[in-house]
Amino acid sequence: MLTTLKENQFDELYQLFEESFPQDEFRSYTVQRGLLDRENYNVYIYEQNQDIAAFFAVWETEDFVFLEHFAVGEAYRNGGLGGKLLKHLLEKVNKPVVIEVEPPDDELKQRRVAFYERNGFHFSPYGYIQPALGEDRQPMPLNVMAYPQPLNDERFYVFKDWIFAELYN
Repeated sequence: MLTTLKENQFDELYQLFEESFPQDEFRSYTVQRGLLDRENYNVYIYEQNQDIAAFFAVWETEDFVFLEHFAVGEAYRNGGLGGKLLKHLLEKVNKPVVIEVEPPDDELKQRRVAFYERNGFHFSPYGYIQPALGEDRQPMPLNVMAYPQPLNDERFYVFKDWIFAELYN
């Protein structure tokens, strides 16, 4: 079902980034491509009709997985595919998973949080300002969600220390 991204598929993947996320939520082409060389970073894809229909970009640590990006291509949305793939990923990684979400201050953001809650994630009041991911990007306020257990203070600060040291340094 999920396979690992091959380097020659990166251009198609990056196009899905551009279609699925506001510019402030992902890195420039060169920086994003460079992440593929990181040992603890993986991109898992789901292909349909020889297209990348969906993908997960994840950072794996000894204690948890950070699901940084998850997108389903527009042509494949609203059919339950996202939930099925997320369930498959959660079984595959078999560790606590943390994600970032924008504060749910409008309907779209509330629907996104509700999707993750339906899939076993717990919304957390904990959050931070994500630094800009490049010169042409803006900082973003984010909350975190966790699976299968809610985050407590200690687990949040372990995650926050890791993400600021590893990704947002």
